[in-house]
Parts: sequence; C-alpha cells; structure tokens
Amino acid sequence: MKKTLFWTLSFLITVFFAVFQRMTGPTYPLRLTAELAGRPAAFRLIRRCETGPGCLMLKTDAAELKGNLFWRRYPTTDVWERIEFSCAGGSCCALIPSQPPAGKVEYRVEINTPSGPVSLGQKNVVARFKGAVPGWILLPHIILMFLFMLFSVRIFLSAAFGLEPVKHSVPATVGFLVLGGFLFGPLTQYHAFGQAWTGFPFGYDLTDNKTLLLLVFWLIALWATLKARSARFWLIAAFAVTAAVYFVPHSMFGSELDYKKGEVVTGAR
Repeated sequence: MKKTLFWTLSFLITVFFAVFQRMTGPTYPLRLTAELAGRPAAFRLIRRCETGPGCLMLKTDAAELKGNLFWRRYPTTDVWERIEFSCAGGSCCALIPSQPPAGKVEYRVEINTPSGPVSLGQKNVVARFKGAVPGWILLPHIILMFLFMLFSVRIFLSAAFGLEPVKHSVPATVGFLVLGGFLFGPLTQYHAFGQAWTGFPFGYDLTDNKTLLLLVFWLIALWATLKARSARFWLIAAFAVTAAVYFVPHSMFGSELDYKKGEVVTGAR
C-alpha cells in the first residue's frame, strides 16, 4: 500500500514539474484576452516556430477580425515590416517568413476596431525558430527525462521517510539521465539548432549546464549508495538540486542566432 502511494505521489509531482517547465518557459505561447465589440476574445501569440514554412504567429477564438502584424529580426535594428492579416472562424493568416535555426524575431499585433487599432499586450513578443527534430530522437528524450524525474522523486520520498531505496533505483535514475540528457538531449539540440552541446566548457547554455549539474550530484549519490552505509543525505541533496533545476523555466538562456556574425551564440535570454 505504501509503495503504491509513493509511486502515485511521485507520478503526480513529476507531472507538476513537467507542466511547470512547459508553461513557464520563454517559448510557451503567450495567452492574452481583449475586448472586441463588447465581447472577450482569447489570443495565443506564438513564441516557437519550426524552420521551413512561414510561421503562423497568431491564433484566436474570435469569429472574425482584421489587423496588422509588425515584425523584425531579433535582436536587430531592422526596419519594422508590416503584414496585413485576417481571421475567420478562429483561423488566421498572419505568417512571418521562416528564419534559420536559433533565429529570433520580435513582433507585435494590432487589431482593427471601429475606434481604431488596438495593440495586443504591452510588450513585443519574441519567437525563436528551430529545426525539425525526428520523432525517434525527441520521444525517447522526453520519456527518459520524465522517468529520471519520476525515479528521483520516488527515491527522495524513500529517503525522506527513512526507507532504503530499491537497490537498482539509483543506478537506473543515473542511466535515465545519461541517456535522456547526454545522448538524446544533444541529438535533439543538434537537429533543432545545429549544435549538440553548448554548455560548459564550450558555452553558457543554461539547459545543458543544468543537466551537467544534475549528473554531478546524482553520480555522488550513486557512489554513496554503492559505497556508504547510509546514502540518505546525498540522495536528498541530489533531489533538492533536481527540484531547484526543474523550477528554472525550460529554454532559458538558450541558443540564439547572431544575425550580424551569422553564428549561433549561447546564454541568450
């Protein structure tokens, strides 16, 4: 009964962290509402696009509207370009031309109303482009990192309540991290942005450096589990670092194309 409870709680906590990571990152769509003709309308401003076709930046549940989208490459001082768009039945035509992997654009949206143009939001929106990642790479990466967090929480609960972890659980957790974060993770990044590893010592990519920090602490926890009589302190410490890392929004300080130099830099907001 206790094992079932711990696994259920571990699953729920893992789902919480996964949702938090997705919804707080700088590439999650920005959700806004605006009053149009006396009725509230919901909008989603896209902040992540795939290279290739033009990117549809605006989605809405409004029945019908027209307006203008102003955009330029980011961060540059390019002249703003204007794109007229219209939406009918929630389907919008507001395409920004494709950019190279890691290229960013900033844009703002103005809705035409009887009283004049109305801007959506108070700040310009920044969207990043990425290359397409094959499913055989992306899916294992997601599953393995989910399993890593699931086992991390389960190990923490056992340690917190003074129970010994299952003998194979700590090695399995490290294995999930190595495969998900250091095999399929770099493959994912390579297809998305053209570089496999941009963390220490080659760059300042926060996601890569967070993964490296996790590996250090979980290797110490693994060593303590295999060599020491009681590894409780290091298991709790490893999870504390894991939780702190997962509370940092995903994709912060990631890859960004420097349009002037024509190269990808890391550590950008």
